[in-house]
Amino acid sequence: MSENSTFFRDTVERILADTLTQNDIEAAEQRRLPTALYAALVENGITALLVPEDAGGVGAELGDAVAIARALGAAAAPGPVVETLVAQWLLADAGEAPVEGLIALVFAPHDGHRLFDVAWGGIADHVLVVGPAGLHLPSAADWTVVPGHDAAGEPRDDLSIAALPPAIASPVGYDRALRTAALLRAAQTLGAVEWTLACSIDYAGERKQFGREISKFQVIQQMLAELADHVLASAGIIEAAGANPSLALVAAARSRVADAADSAITVGHQVHGALGFSREYALNHRTRRLMAWRDDFGSVAYWRRALAAAFVDCSREEFWPALSDAGLSPAA
Repeated sequence: MSENSTFFRDTVERILADTLTQNDIEAAEQRRLPTALYAALVENGITALLVPEDAGGVGAELGDAVAIARALGAAAAPGPVVETLVAQWLLADAGEAPVEGLIALVFAPHDGHRLFDVAWGGIADHVLVVGPAGLHLPSAADWTVVPGHDAAGEPRDDLSIAALPPAIASPVGYDRALRTAALLRAAQTLGAVEWTLACSIDYAGERKQFGREISKFQVIQQMLAELADHVLASAGIIEAAGANPSLALVAAARSRVADAADSAITVGHQVHGALGFSREYALNHRTRRLMAWRDDFGSVAYWRRALAAAFVDCSREEFWPALSDAGLSPAA
């Protein structure tokens, strides 16, 4: 992680510690969002992180946004913060002025006017639809909302509109925008996995069974070591994709962190036992979000097919050079 990325992550972690409480996380399941957190993020330029300086933003690198998304995931911070960060970047790239408030983000490959399971769609200030022709930003009042929720209990709404307004052309392009959003959701997932590992290690060192800490039992050590392996592998790929978001690296990051999330859910709850399922205990707020985030901005199957497609046409002689160079050439 670069010096700048460390600075941004430290800044966001301080904001989260000062403004986000357990009650705020639980209130999001009742469709109430922590306004103090968002005000602090805006004040510190976090939601405009990827917007160029000459457009009023910070002009940071994608790797810096990856570091921030990890901090948000570790804290189980509610709301479309990652989506807003990506959406403001896309609007700036299209020559549009930033919009105020939180932005839900939807990828609609067929420019449909009916959208399903949109995270925070009914309570965000705006809904930015990314289609093959560019960006669509209807007025929030134009949407018809059918409220729903995801595995974490957070809003996932169905939206419909009579017709989308004309597209705002965006030089970024649909595929690159999707890769960026998918990578930041992967980083958010990694943050929740890292938190689960740290919490499980701490709990195993405190909980006693048969007269000794459960961390001294070999089976517990093996489970925690397996989860730590998932964390290290996922972090390496995600950081590499943050430096160069090629299709192969983003697809590998999404595929690898999905395995890490599965392991975190299993190991975290096995180590904690019944306590981990308690609504009052913080573990479930991370593991339920891991389930909810799994297929955002492309399902696990979608990204694994994309990863396979990057190598399926390679000959025996070409395969290893292509694999070892995956993502190292400039991203398209």
